[in-house]
Amino acid sequence: MKDQKKVLSRRRFLGYSVAGVAGLVVLPGLATSCKTAAPDTDIKLGFIGMGRQSMFLLSGFIQLPGVKVLAGCDVYGIKRKRFEKRVTEFYTKAGKEVKVDTYEKFEDLLARTDINAVVIAVPDHSHARIAIAALKAGKDVYL
Repeated sequence: MKDQKKVLSRRRFLGYSVAGVAGLVVLPGLATSCKTAAPDTDIKLGFIGMGRQSMFLLSGFIQLPGVKVLAGCDVYGIKRKRFEKRVTEFYTKAGKEVKVDTYEKFEDLLARTDINAVVIAVPDHSHARIAIAALKAGKDVYL
């Protein structure tokens, strides 16, 4: 009976292995968690296309904690004004100050270095061209 306790069973081996791997994963994370956090971890979002689908997506994204809607783009001026009004009203009611810019050309929005992700809600035939340009500009894309 004493000899059986010294034998390493498959179950114990797997348990020790999992505990060892977990230690390797968790311990470095604990060491780095003591460092100061990044100064700004918010997702700064731009919208390309401001039709019905975009307004629906805006209603969802703008309410997420950690997301700031900073800009929008559409070829139609009336849609740009509607977007700017809706975003400004939301942030005013929330007691936050965010400046919202609108553009006619999507290239101008993609040129902004402070925006790190874009929502593309344009007609299907334009998806690929705009998405490729956004990815080349280093933006994350919701399409």
